[in-house]
Amino acid sequence: MPVAELGSIMAQGSQDFDLVIIGAGPAGSAAAVTARRAGLTVALIDKARFPRDKLCGGLVSGRSLKALERIFGTRPSRDLFLVTRQMKFAWAGEELAQFRAPHELWLTMRCDFDHVLFQAALEAGVADFTGQRWDVLDESQNRITLKDGQNLSFRGLIGADGATSPVAAQLFGRAFDPALVGFGIESECPRDAADPAVTVVDFGASKWGYGWYFPKQGSLTVGVCGLQTQNPDWKATLSAFMPEGVEGQRMKGALLPFGDFRRKPGRGNMLLVGDAAGLVDSLTGEGIAFALESGAMAAEAVVQALAKGKPDTAAKTYFRALKGIHSELARVGKLRQIVFSERFEPMFREKLKNSKRLRQVFFDLIEGDLTYLELEKMIAGGVLSRLGKGIAGWWPGRD
Repeated sequence: MPVAELGSIMAQGSQDFDLVIIGAGPAGSAAAVTARRAGLTVALIDKARFPRDKLCGGLVSGRSLKALERIFGTRPSRDLFLVTRQMKFAWAGEELAQFRAPHELWLTMRCDFDHVLFQAALEAGVADFTGQRWDVLDESQNRITLKDGQNLSFRGLIGADGATSPVAAQLFGRAFDPALVGFGIESECPRDAADPAVTVVDFGASKWGYGWYFPKQGSLTVGVCGLQTQNPDWKATLSAFMPEGVEGQRMKGALLPFGDFRRKPGRGNMLLVGDAAGLVDSLTGEGIAFALESGAMAAEAVVQALAKGKPDTAAKTYFRALKGIHSELARVGKLRQIVFSERFEPMFREKLKNSKRLRQVFFDLIEGDLTYLELEKMIAGGVLSRLGKGIAGWWPGRD
């Protein structure tokens, strides 16, 4: 029986599943494909029908592409992307440097990208419950009730439902810390296909954040993001950042877990992944790679727990798997205090303008060819020591 047909039958018939996943974005789809490959029955719930819109600059990093190949067995067609190496660094509208990036930049619309991954999950045989919200999550009975009254029982559950995760709110009282959460706002603008495909990152477009012009096939995504508490008027910030003579479509905004990651994202047989777990690099904005990787890790933890007949051990297994990502996010959180400090802003601007080495490091981090631990070791005897013992002390201990 084809797996897609199996998924359809499951949705119509049995309401008992090994794993229920809430959220069908990259994290949820990665978890679904991983669990199905291991033979679990999987229900995939999302309030939206796919394809659906999603706020995101749409830069799919080299690290993300590698994760896609590991988890899905392939990467999406190159035709889905605009691929370029033309790059520009800016600061509050002032051009600092224009150069050829050391790695390719793959840019896409998240509406299309997420839909491709969701289709892969359907083809793997998941039961499709998209276009529905859930009403009651009964932890004691391992059961979730949808708004239309359907009851789905589970042995494991994964919350892949974003920065405002209702699953996280149920588990921990709130989805995020308002003092630490970030915000992003963007607008899609027309772009002439004949225009140079230059990717622009402006490190002074917002406070404790950045702005971007990301070219796509037929459009230009213009956006800004940063800490919510540092930027009181996001619409004005985006309006000021819009390219001269360019008129965008409607503005759309969303909260971003900018460095507010959970040390223990879940409990027992209920796990949080991706944005719901706060897994976003607060300097580069990388979130897709962490979503894919954590989705697969969580599914693998559930598979192992169910194989032992001990579903409640999934969280401990998952937390161990996340240590590497958490260690990196702790380090970038410390580094961010230097990068966004007013005291060191002149030095950072000068390095962005003139340092080829800094540019290489920036793109190696995005590519996944360099870790923050490796970066720490590189600069421990250089930049940090010159900045003073107080700055160096901000770094977490080495692994």
